[in-house]
Amino acid sequence: KYTDEQLDELNKQLSTIDDDLFSEQTKATIQQQLNKFNIYFSNVSYDLYGERYAVKFDEHEYKGKRIYKFSAFNTNFSSGKKQGEISCFDLAYTVFADNENIPCLHFLLNDKKELMHGNQLIKIGEYANAHDIQFVASILQDKLPPDLQKDEYIIAQLSQNDKLFRIENHEDLQGVT
Repeated sequence: KYTDEQLDELNKQLSTIDDDLFSEQTKATIQQQLNKFNIYFSNVSYDLYGERYAVKFDEHEYKGKRIYKFSAFNTNFSSGKKQGEISCFDLAYTVFADNENIPCLHFLLNDKKELMHGNQLIKIGEYANAHDIQFVASILQDKLPPDLQKDEYIIAQLSQNDKLFRIENHEDLQGVT
């Protein structure tokens, strides 16, 4: 158990850490890195959508704690365009991280991409291939553009009769722990 004295010391240490995290120097460093990232984000979004997206950050208070809140300048998107913005962000971050020597995966796993227009899916595929990024998306076959319905792009196809892990019903799970 902690004594009141130990708790006071821990709270002082946390306060010192918070002061450093929210110092003008830290904010300037975050803004500098964000400016670099936004160049990539803007270029990727322009390539895919003809629009330049960017991220900003602000300091907020949440439940009595200071936090940084990151948000996009563009906030009124349809569902499909929001999915496109997320993909642009992921692709841009991967290229940014490579150029900044930040370790990152070149594997992006996505959902709800069927909400996007087929042309954007094709452009994402081209961009990912050009930058050695594996872009994995679960999409219904009838929502997949014909240009992407090639065996070389399809790793796994699932259906009502061919399910993941070949588990067809609960009886198949008997004795499995």
